[in-house]
Amino acid sequence: MPLITRGVVSVEEIVEDLANPRLVVIEVHASQPSAPLIPGARAVFWKDLAWHPLDRELADGAELSLRLFALGAGGGSRIVLAGEPTQFAAYLLWTLRVRGFDQVSYLDGGLEAWRAIGAPTGEQSSVIREPATEPLPVPVASAAHEALRIGRDEVRSLLDADDVVLLDYRTPQEYAGERVSGPTAPIDHGAERHGRIPGARPLFFRELLDEHGRLKPKAELQALVDRAVGGDPRLIVNYCRLSHRSTLGWIALSEVLGYDNVRVYDGSWTEWGSIVGFPIEK
Repeated sequence: MPLITRGVVSVEEIVEDLANPRLVVIEVHASQPSAPLIPGARAVFWKDLAWHPLDRELADGAELSLRLFALGAGGGSRIVLAGEPTQFAAYLLWTLRVRGFDQVSYLDGGLEAWRAIGAPTGEQSSVIREPATEPLPVPVASAAHEALRIGRDEVRSLLDADDVVLLDYRTPQEYAGERVSGPTAPIDHGAERHGRIPGARPLFFRELLDEHGRLKPKAELQALVDRAVGGDPRLIVNYCRLSHRSTLGWIALSEVLGYDNVRVYDGSWTEWGSIVGFPIEK
C-alpha cells in the first residue's frame, strides 16, 4: 500500500505562500467565528459551509461551489482549509471530496498549529488577495468519491462481517459509555443512549496528533493504525460523535497513509445512539 500525502499542507508551507494573491485560506470554526487569525483568511461556521440548510445532509456540489465562491475561492485559487479546532477543517475536506472536489487542501494542525509556531496573524500583517472571478466548476462525483461515505443501514448490515473493522475515534469515556459528549463538554448530550457500535475498536483521535494538533509522522501513524485495525480488512468504517474526529482519522488513513478502503459513517453516534432498535454495547 503506497504511502502518499495528497491534501495535507504544513503551516510552514502556507506561511511561505502568504504573499500569493490567489491563496484562499478558509478558517472552519466549531462555533460562529469572530475575526480570522491568519492574514487574508476568511472565517466560517462549519455547518454554514458543509450542510444543507434544512436537511441533515451534505450540501451538493453546486451549493458548495457557490459557498466557496462567496468566501473568495474559485477557479485559479489555491484553497486551504484551517480548522478551529483542526477536525472541523477535516470534516469540510471530506465533505468536498465526497462531492468530487479534489483541488482543496487541509492545513495540518489548523489554528492550533499556526499559533504554536508563532506564525503571522492578521493583526500583525496584511496581505492583498485577488478573489476568484468565477466559481469552481461543479464536478461529477465518481463512485469512488461517493464511497467515502456510508449510511447507518449499511453499517448495521456489516456488523457481523469478519473482514470489516469499525474504528471509534471518540474519547475513552465516550467509547466506554460513560458519556455521550467529550469529558470537557459542560452538558453531556448528543444522543439518547451511551455506548458504542457493537464490535467497534477504539482509536482516540488525539493519538494521531502531536502536542500542537499536527498529524504524527507516517511511521507513527502506521503503527497506531496497525495496532487498532489488527490485519488487512476489506473495509474500515470510521465514526465518532458527529464525524469531525472520524474524518480526521480518514485524512490520516487515506490522504496520508494511502488506504483506499476507508469510509466515514456521517451520522456517527448522534444518529446511531438515538435510533430505536439499533444495537449498542458498553
